[in-house]
Amino acid sequence: MALLLSERVVILMINLTIDGRKIKASEGMTILAACKKNGIKIPTLCWYKDLNDIAACRICLVEIEGQDQLFASCATPVEEGMVIHTNTPKVINARKCNLELILSQHKTECTSCVRNNNCTLQTLTEEFNVTDVPYAKEE
Repeated sequence: MALLLSERVVILMINLTIDGRKIKASEGMTILAACKKNGIKIPTLCWYKDLNDIAACRICLVEIEGQDQLFASCATPVEEGMVIHTNTPKVINARKCNLELILSQHKTECTSCVRNNNCTLQTLTEEFNVTDVPYAKEE
């Protein structure tokens, strides 16, 4: 005789603060997922839901209080008590620098590209006011 027991899954909730807002997120959730769930916009290029968390583009960087470095929000899990800032000058400058580095390796013939006016890279370039790439161009 087989006995079937019902399993109960308990999801722990994490308390954190993002841009001054106190929120709750599920244990194991990334900072990016917690932000998306709470309507906090963080730009991304390499992150695709349910596909990968490779943290290669570094556009989704955030600042965590008490830490010297910036963290890729798509690959950093939330922790109890975290205080996160998504739009500080340090974060914005790092995102802009990373965008310029990406553009230095990117074919920038936007007007002839099939994705013109429907391109996240193009949108971010406008958002961060990147008009010139200060690095040697190497496509």
